[in-house]
Amino acid sequence: MKYLPAGFSLVEVMVALVVICVGMLGIAKLDALMLSNTSTSRIRALVAQEAASLADSMHADRDFWDGSSAAWDASAGALTVSATDSAGTTTFTASSAGLSTALGAGPSCEKGGAVPCSSVNMAAYDLTQWAKALSQVLKNSTADVDCADTSNIVTCTINVQWQENTVAANSQEGSAGAPAGFQKQNYQLVIQP
Repeated sequence: MKYLPAGFSLVEVMVALVVICVGMLGIAKLDALMLSNTSTSRIRALVAQEAASLADSMHADRDFWDGSSAAWDASAGALTVSATDSAGTTTFTASSAGLSTALGAGPSCEKGGAVPCSSVNMAAYDLTQWAKALSQVLKNSTADVDCADTSNIVTCTINVQWQENTVAANSQEGSAGAPAGFQKQNYQLVIQP
């Protein structure tokens, strides 16, 4: 019977331990990547739902969004509304003077109100409520609604931008120009109210 030199079993155990540790580190990295992707998918699905919610509100208030409202300033042929959420405060800018005034007044068009809402007040109310809901889903986001009236057909683009916390599988997946671990994301929905 042939005997192995003393200590040979210890070397085998150490090599096996190193191989197992490297495998466990790989599994831990995959687990972190899986959790990040799940969170990313959840946020993106919520953003898509919020954009669809605004689109539904725009369909319901066609008196304003079809471009025929005097408050839309349709003579310019376009309407742009931006909502920027910073530290829990939403700031609006609108290219329409009528909508800008309504957004600044913060109209309340809830059921049972004393005064019926005009179409511009309803649009401002819908935008305000939508921006509040969006800021609960995404902190420090920017949303733009760009509408153009070409040949009496209004087309609106809802664009939402945010910074997303990511885990890169490798160094090539890192995003240039964004803080480490963050990637700029954009969601766009085109509708005809």
